Amino acid sequence: MTISEIAKLANVSIGTVDRVLHKRGRVAPKTVEKVMSIIDEHGYQPNTYARNLKLSKQFTIGVLLPLLHSEYGYWNLMYEGILKAAKELSPLAVTIDMLEFDRTKEGSLLAQGRRILEKPIDALLLAPVVPAEAEALLADHPTLDYAFVDSPLPDSTPVCSVIQNPYQGGYVAGRMMHLLQPNGGTLLAVQTHRAAYNSAERVRGFLSYFADKPGYTTYDMEIHFGGEDPLGELDTFYRNHPDMSGIFVVNDAIHRVAELVVQLGRKSQTIMVGYDAIAQNCKAMKNKHVDCLLSQRPEYQGYTAIYQLYRKGLLNQLPETTICVPIDIILPENVMMEQETCLKP
Repeated sequence: MTISEIAKLANVSIGTVDRVLHKRGRVAPKTVEKVMSIIDEHGYQPNTYARNLKLSKQFTIGVLLPLLHSEYGYWNLMYEGILKAAKELSPLAVTIDMLEFDRTKEGSLLAQGRRILEKPIDALLLAPVVPAEAEALLADHPTLDYAFVDSPLPDSTPVCSVIQNPYQGGYVAGRMMHLLQPNGGTLLAVQTHRAAYNSAERVRGFLSYFADKPGYTTYDMEIHFGGEDPLGELDTFYRNHPDMSGIFVVNDAIHRVAELVVQLGRKSQTIMVGYDAIAQNCKAMKNKHVDCLLSQRPEYQGYTAIYQLYRKGLLNQLPETTICVPIDIILPENVMMEQETCLKP
């Protein structure tokens, strides 16, 4: 039995098991009793674990994410999960070193990736949201252990991908749109980063759902909120399609698009479905501007990816190649239950 298996059976972190085994730090007596009973029942061979603890250097995981303040705080939620895992693993000589990149600026991911890989890191956690740059970065480091969050990257070999299936997410969004808007009409899928793999796949899943549904016509559009006229673009679309009945936004910009729909006076005819339980989206749902949200648990993604790299790098265990994040469906009736996943306004 390994220390990670003990932690799983006891429903505690690996760091907690470490504190119990080495009698350091504060652990609730009931937790100590539970961990020790599992050890007594199943046995514990600490050889591999003890050998890794004797490493003379820390195990450093590089983290490369889009700007944490961008995209309405979504990436900050991801980083909170990463920090939680790093804190739990700190007694085991695991540390993180993070750099941010601006996904709206060409070359930023590649430049920041090269910067972080100049440092003495042992593994990399990456959000490959600019596919071509992520591919170029990884091609220069073929022996590096790396894990993906948020999006897969075709034709790559990560240690682990902690992701939601983007095609299936788009398909589920279509299913929810169908339930909420059963009377047909024109539907629009909105992207803000068309080059992103998961963005395109969500649109593909959404359009695929409606491919055999009579009475529906589907389109997709890319909207940029910086320096262009998204309100005018959307207004033109409504005028050209008077039977417009629903909009699916493939990321956390759903509240921004919903604001435009409200400004145009079109909300009464438009079902709004989008992604992520960030604070702005939860507020928009409470205000009846958004009808359905899909959540991809960014904190869980960051937390789990760090642990998978730790398992591979220090415990010599083979992690699951893909850990699929459930597709959580949030409606006005249960949005209050999801408040703990939202950022504070």
